[in-house]
Formats: sequence, structure tokens, C-alpha cells
Amino acid sequence: MAFCCSNIFFIFASDFSVMKKVIIISLLLLLLSPAMAQERNTTDFWPLFFPQLKAELPEEVRETSGLFFHNDRLWTHNDSGGKPILYALDTTTFQVVQKLTLKNVKNKDWEDVCTDGETVFVGNMGNNKGNRKDLSIYTFPLSAIPDNGDVTIKVDSITFSFGDQTDFSKRKIHDFDCEAMFVTDDNLYLLSKGWETGTTRLYRLPKTPGKYVAEVVNGFDSQGLITGADYDMKNHILVIVGYVKTIWKPFMYVIFDFDEAGVKLTHRRFEMPQLAGAQTEGICIFDDGRCFVTAETSPTMTARLFEVDFRKWIAKVLKSRRR
Repeated sequence: MAFCCSNIFFIFASDFSVMKKVIIISLLLLLLSPAMAQERNTTDFWPLFFPQLKAELPEEVRETSGLFFHNDRLWTHNDSGGKPILYALDTTTFQVVQKLTLKNVKNKDWEDVCTDGETVFVGNMGNNKGNRKDLSIYTFPLSAIPDNGDVTIKVDSITFSFGDQTDFSKRKIHDFDCEAMFVTDDNLYLLSKGWETGTTRLYRLPKTPGKYVAEVVNGFDSQGLITGADYDMKNHILVIVGYVKTIWKPFMYVIFDFDEAGVKLTHRRFEMPQLAGAQTEGICIFDDGRCFVTAETSPTMTARLFEVDFRKWIAKVLKSRRR
């Protein structure tokens, strides 16, 4: 017998006991119920999305952690321990076709990358143990990327500390890790990864090189670990990706007309049960409403790239916004 929910199928062997069937169905309902309850009064979109697997990624980018689009290519980087390189992926074969080496820096804990169309920002800001005092964001002009061929690029740095962090003792459970970054016309923004509380704080930084204190400007109950973000400046749409710790359940947030002072995301959360077990990390949104999401190699799967198609829903919202 087969139980079906959208494109998820659980095949029960004929010798499975009734109890096993009940347990599996209960787990499915437990997985879906938070989103269903959260959106039960909303009629303009469905809170479950089933991303399409586009490719298994090359071994070179097995720790893919950030993502942006430029020159008809997807650009990503590894988390830590490798070479300080941005890798370009062909959007048909998803193989590495170009490499940018950042000069005189290390791939210590790179967590996200973004661009405002003029400058590229690479976030060396992972802080798993809560004791880093050398957080930085590397910057270089987008125009420094050649159309083809590998190149080494000199970078500038934005160095920063979290304005609300006073305890720098080494520990596993804390809220001062950071893996998500996006840029608007005016500022850089960081979203914390709340290992302790499961919430996230929104920090603001200038876009120019220098030494700064990241200011807390907002926050919300993310109900999970935020690992990546991207901002569509044309349509003013912010997308955020993450996963629920311990059960590795990926989710996304989508918000229109981003405003740092009034960010409200809880009613725009989308669950992705199809990706259960994936460590979702990087995200890139196109101005037509499609998103690419990467997942690094985890205990349950190889590094992969998925496409999430929000086009119908986003078109509907944008149309209503223009009225």
C-alpha cells in the first residue's frame, strides 16, 4: 500500500504491521503540522514547497556554503579548511568552470557570499565556538571577475564584532554564530545562527571597508538555524534558508518589502520536507522568483543543488502590490 502527500511517497511492504504504518504516518503529520498550523488562515499561498534536484555538486565544492549569480554562472565557496577560492558553476552541467582565488586570506570559516551588483562580499564570520575576535567580510569589485579564466584577486576587508556580545569564552551552545548575509542599496545585514535559543538577530553593517561594531536592529523567532540569505533588490524580496537542528528539517522564509525596523517573517515560512536530512546552506534568488539552494555534504547525502520555484506565488503578490 502507498501513502501519498504531494510528491512524497511512503511504500509499505505487505508484512509491515499496522503499528509501523501508524508510526510513519504520525511522523509525517508531525513534520508537516507546524507549517500547516502556521498558515491555516492564509489563502494566498501553500506553505509546503518541494524543490527540484538540479545536480549533485562536484567534490571541489562539497562544503558549499554561499551562493550568488553573475555572468550566467552560479558562484559558491567552501566553508573552511580549503583554498580561498570562489568557484563558478555552469548552469547546465553544474561543473566548475572558473575559479577566483582571494589573495592573502585564508578559507577559515566562510559562511555566505552576496553582491549588490557592484561589489562582492564574502563572509568570513562563522563562529561555532563563540570565541572569535577576528570576524571579517572580504570585499572586491564585481568588475574584477573576468568573463573567463582563473584569476587571483586582491581584496579589502570589513572587520567587525557583535555589539551585544560580551562573553567570548569557548562553548558549543550560544547565539553568536553567523552564517547568513545579504546586502541592500544602503547596508550589509547579518542574521545570527541561534544554537541556544533557536532565534535569530538581524545586525547591520556599512558596506565600505573598515572596522565596525555590528548593531542589532531587529530579530525574530526563526524556530531553527539560519544558514543563508539573499535579497532581490529589483523586487525588494528577502529570502532566508535554514534547518531545524537535530532533525535536519530545511525551511525557507520569504518577505516582501524588506524593512529592517518592521521585519515580520513568521507568516511567510515554507517547509521543505522533501529535503529532510539536508544541511541547506546557500541561497540565491532570481528576479523572476526562482531560487537556487545548495546543501553541503552531510551524513545522509552528497553536496547538492536544488531549485525552488516561487514564480506563481511571487507574481501574484507583486501584482496585488501594484494595485
